[in-house]
Amino acid sequence: MKKKKKILLMGNPNVGKSTVFNEITGSHQHTGNWTGKTVDIAKGGYYYKFTDYELIDLPGTYSLLSSSEEERLARDYLCFEDYDCVVCVVDATNLLRNLNLVFQIIEVTDKAVLLLNLTDEAKKKNIAVDENKLSQILGIPVIRATARSGKGINELLEQVHLVANDIVQNESKILFYSNTIESAAHQVQRGLKGRIDTNKKLRFFALRLLENDESFNNSFKAHFGEDIFHNGSLRANLNKAKNDLSQLGYNSDKYGKAITTAIFEKTNSVAEQIVKALPSKKERREKALDDILLGKYTSIPVMLLLLGIVLWLTIAGSNYPSDFLRNVFDSFEIWLADSLISIGVSQTIVGLLVNGVLRVLLWVVAVMLPPMAIFFPLFALLEDFGILPRVAFNLDGAFECCGACGKQALTTCMGYGCNAVGVTGCRIIDSPRERLVAIITNSLTPCNGRLPPPTLWQLPWLKAQKTSSKQP
Repeated sequence: MKKKKKILLMGNPNVGKSTVFNEITGSHQHTGNWTGKTVDIAKGGYYYKFTDYELIDLPGTYSLLSSSEEERLARDYLCFEDYDCVVCVVDATNLLRNLNLVFQIIEVTDKAVLLLNLTDEAKKKNIAVDENKLSQILGIPVIRATARSGKGINELLEQVHLVANDIVQNESKILFYSNTIESAAHQVQRGLKGRIDTNKKLRFFALRLLENDESFNNSFKAHFGEDIFHNGSLRANLNKAKNDLSQLGYNSDKYGKAITTAIFEKTNSVAEQIVKALPSKKERREKALDDILLGKYTSIPVMLLLLGIVLWLTIAGSNYPSDFLRNVFDSFEIWLADSLISIGVSQTIVGLLVNGVLRVLLWVVAVMLPPMAIFFPLFALLEDFGILPRVAFNLDGAFECCGACGKQALTTCMGYGCNAVGVTGCRIIDSPRERLVAIITNSLTPCNGRLPPPTLWQLPWLKAQKTSSKQP
């Protein structure tokens, strides 16, 4: 009977290991992130290319430098049990934290495949991972996947099949520590060679034995025999290596810190090379605006075109609401004058209040309100899209030549809608001198009150006034 191939599933907690397990085996393993939830090893089977496989889901662990029962269980299975391939599941949105475990796994075995899970979430967060470069750095295959939708699972099964059946030989790139640690590990490695029966890398066992971790030492003895440390060659080499480290100031704490620091620095360096934050839609839009509005040849023409469009829409568009208000106010003025005269108010009082004060007020409203109601929303829209700050940037040099500030470009544009608004907007200018220059020049800007729509000067308006004045 053909022996089943064993595949280990490893990774940090909450990276989707159980989802991958369920997708491959078709089972419904529960997931959880509290202590003790997945301490028991989950096993399931699947069939691929005329081969039976047994998939073993190990508890989530952050490191092989164990500190909890779950981590010790995962570490011991990886280091001391027989298997044909290790699938390390990592979170594509948090690769920096996940790579710590990956580097430790490939220190144990070359028969590994990296599954880059949650790539859909990474895409939503505009995170791009260069899986090809990551594969070159690690020396193992890297597969992109979204396990909950099944995307990438077929590619994973194929790559696992190739590695587990020795069709493809990985050459993982192990992490190099300091010369002192590497020399000591090499010395212990010579003592281990031929003394233990394992297909794992002896260098990893040497590094862990030098760490003098009681938990690992107990597991090491349980697997290779209680008298393993009594072996003359291994004992002599291990003691000599520890003495050499001690003479150079490497006690257990310093040794462990040197190992973890080297792993962190390496993972940080790799993450910087392969993880890129893609620009968001807003950033891409702003880049396109910069190319147009700040371009050497396009900035000034586009700026003048936009300002011309805003002014044209303001002047031409205000004609219609101004006509409407004029007609409404004209009818109201005639009705009010007739009503006052009918109740006995003298013509002098009517002329003073209606044809004087009220007419001036309504004239200002009819002239000023429509252009302002059109201009300032358009102005605010340009500001929201980031166009006005870029206009100020383009004109900064020109205003500087005049002894003014580039921010005055914004207040001058506002002055086309209303001088009062433009003048009050000058408070954004820091320099008192440049602020005073802006206030004075803004007062000279031809705002829409000085350029009323042409229809306001047509004869029907005057005719309506004459008709009102002739009422008895």
